[in-house]
Amino acid sequence: MKRYSVLSFLLLANSAFAADSVSGTWKIDGDVAGNPVQESCTVKQEADKLTGSCKGLSDKAWDLTGTVDGQTVTFQHGGEYNGEALALTYKGTIDASGVLKGTIDVKPFDVSGDFSAKKES
Repeated sequence: MKRYSVLSFLLLANSAFAADSVSGTWKIDGDVAGNPVQESCTVKQEADKLTGSCKGLSDKAWDLTGTVDGQTVTFQHGGEYNGEALALTYKGTIDASGVLKGTIDVKPFDVSGDFSAKKES
């Protein structure tokens, strides 16, 4: 019985970590088709909804929207490449150390890559 209680506590604590910790500023590093991705995203979480903005190497900020489902975080924002509008979708999970890792999908180019993100504040 004691083992079950400890396991239940750990599972709940891990789920609570993800649900309570997405708000803040995240530094994102990734790679899409050999192109480096470096962004800073400021995220606000209200229940399971995310809002905020992301800024890459340029000074332009892009509005962010997304959701949290347990430890899974999904968010999107716009972008631009050589004058063409982009839609970037990030989907990942937060591990026990608080690092968010997952994939980036870029439309309309239909390319994808990987990213990791650490919370700065």
